[in-house]
Amino acid sequence: MSQAIHTSVGTISKPAGRFYLPELDALRFFAFFGVFVYHLPMFGVLFYWNYGVLGDLAISGVFGVDLFFTLSGYLITSLLLRERDETGDINLKSFYARRTLRIWPLYFFVIGLTFLLTHLPASVLSAPFWGNLFPPMSLSAYVFLAVFLFNFDFANGVNQGHGPVMYPLWSISVEEQFYLFWPWVVRYLPRKRLVLAPFVMLAIAAVAHMLSLRMKLGWNGTFTRLDPIAIGVLIALLPRFQLRTPIRLGLIIFGIVSWVVAVRYCTLPIQDTLIKVTIGYPLVALGSGAIVLAILGIQSFRSGSAIARAFIYLGKISYGLYVYNPIAKTAGYLLLFNFGLKACTAAGLPEWTAWAAYVPFTFGLNVAMAAASYRWLEAPFLRLKERFARIPTRAV
Repeated sequence: MSQAIHTSVGTISKPAGRFYLPELDALRFFAFFGVFVYHLPMFGVLFYWNYGVLGDLAISGVFGVDLFFTLSGYLITSLLLRERDETGDINLKSFYARRTLRIWPLYFFVIGLTFLLTHLPASVLSAPFWGNLFPPMSLSAYVFLAVFLFNFDFANGVNQGHGPVMYPLWSISVEEQFYLFWPWVVRYLPRKRLVLAPFVMLAIAAVAHMLSLRMKLGWNGTFTRLDPIAIGVLIALLPRFQLRTPIRLGLIIFGIVSWVVAVRYCTLPIQDTLIKVTIGYPLVALGSGAIVLAILGIQSFRSGSAIARAFIYLGKISYGLYVYNPIAKTAGYLLLFNFGLKACTAAGLPEWTAWAAYVPFTFGLNVAMAAASYRWLEAPFLRLKERFARIPTRAV
């Protein structure tokens, strides 16, 4: 049974038993959906820039990646602390086995699938005025992908030779590098000292942002992405609060407004000036943390309703949704430019009807690919992963 202490802001609860928070699965889907919206138009940021606050909101969808990082920092830290508290130690071999079985099968499958797609005949992969939408990738990109350093390669230049269908995998490199060192920190630092770690990470990120701007690098380096991870770690070190609804709503509003301000006034994700970068990235991280805090403990996602189950399922397959998104989007472009616009012209329909059809097609294809991948590729490895579990978590 869990113990609860009532306070003026809500209830502090001490969790027990299986560590599974279905509301965070649902939040994973919304993190993906933000990225989906951001990358949906052919022109990305340029398309949204002239649509005022709605455009800013769409652009801020790119910070869904930061929300993923915050969730990762929170969940990994929480699991490691539980294991240390309940067993007296952290089994590093089991941790790395679990992470490998969760990340690697789909990761390397997508790399292989992309290699095959980029070597199809150019006539199949080309669209009018756009040329080849699946251009081959350079050998160096595959090398960096193989050793989980793709984010540094991605940040160092203008993405030449990387291929647009591979861009989500830079964040997987960040995650893997975080997994490499963080279990050791949690294993050997007592909790009183561990609470200092996220503040050290935030300081490192601040320096990295300044150096990245001065050296004209991208925002994909690991050190420049420590802000949201650090906020997630800090949340895991706090007592668990069952917040009241007005506080939850306030946190969600703060999170969304923080993201929009980072877009409109700090020009993120474009790195402009030092002051904008210094304010913008921490603001995005704080907004991500506020959203996570707001969603933690919401009981409606545990009600078993059809809507709750749908969002939770989409969150369960969000890893696949994220990595297959560029392939689904590019397939949508091929159909749109090769068939959709021509069909609308022949039928006397305005071009926007083809674009309207492109959006649900892309999303549907994305979900179908992720669902099939989860069932036939990921689930067998996830069941194998359970053999290395020290703390019970979500069933496959």
